[in-house]
Amino acid sequence: MNDLFVVFSNSLIALILCIVVGYICRRSQMINDTHTSGIAELLVKVAMPCSVFMSLMRPFSTELLLESMATFLIISVIYVLGGVLGFMLARMIKASPGEKPCFAFGVAFGNVGFMGIPVISAVFGYEGLFYVAMALASFNLLTFTWGVRMFDKSAGLNPVRILLRNPALMATIIGFGFFLTGLRLPAALEGGVALISGMTSPISMILIGAILAKQRLKETFMNVRVLPPTALRLVVIPILTWFSLRWFIVNPIMLGVIVTLMAMPAAAATAIFAEQYDGDSIVAARFVVVSTVLCVITVPLISLLL
Repeated sequence: MNDLFVVFSNSLIALILCIVVGYICRRSQMINDTHTSGIAELLVKVAMPCSVFMSLMRPFSTELLLESMATFLIISVIYVLGGVLGFMLARMIKASPGEKPCFAFGVAFGNVGFMGIPVISAVFGYEGLFYVAMALASFNLLTFTWGVRMFDKSAGLNPVRILLRNPALMATIIGFGFFLTGLRLPAALEGGVALISGMTSPISMILIGAILAKQRLKETFMNVRVLPPTALRLVVIPILTWFSLRWFIVNPIMLGVIVTLMAMPAAAATAIFAEQYDGDSIVAARFVVVSTVLCVITVPLISLLL
């Protein structure tokens, strides 16, 4: 059996345990909506930026610099092409005006943060998270520019606002400066940041479990409208990514991280933006939930390509 398949499967089983804990806690009222909101804030504003920063604490090398730039550009192109495919699919299945931006956004942007960081960290370690930092930078830049405009054509673009609303993007910029200059934090501070970053994986999965518990899974999975974009998000895009990049990327970790990130479920921002910009938030939430549950099966299978 493929060794990477075993690693992926074992890692996902460990993460699923955390999802189950979150699901049970929400169902038993140990966690409520106020708690999940606070946990999400803690993750987005504290734990994830620390993970991104620590992933960039690597000795400088020209090869790694070129790979980071290439990762940023490659993933940005995939996001754009994914959005185009999402709009094409929405047109093919005759999606409603409220569904079209939800499907396009969810197909384009996978859950790089809450799902991507834990999975990559478990399988590839900090070496893999270096490339995730580049993916997060691309994700944050494009979701709050092109992604917002999918839902609202009149939305304005404010670079300062984008930075202030994305601590992980700021952490990427600061951490990349440390990488380029070779600077390091004092040992005590770096140890503290590393300790905080360690919260990201388990808390992210517990949060996803709590979010899943708010949905009636039977009703969600009975909605076949979300199955075509889910298949595109979880199967077609990662396979096309692997087939296109395997001829050019010689670093197996870089290739593995990019393909794995492209196999992540629809980003939680799909439902958030749908609610904020008058999209079909119910369909968007179902898209996120269905793709999140099914990725437990598809991600290990995609790893067989690697």
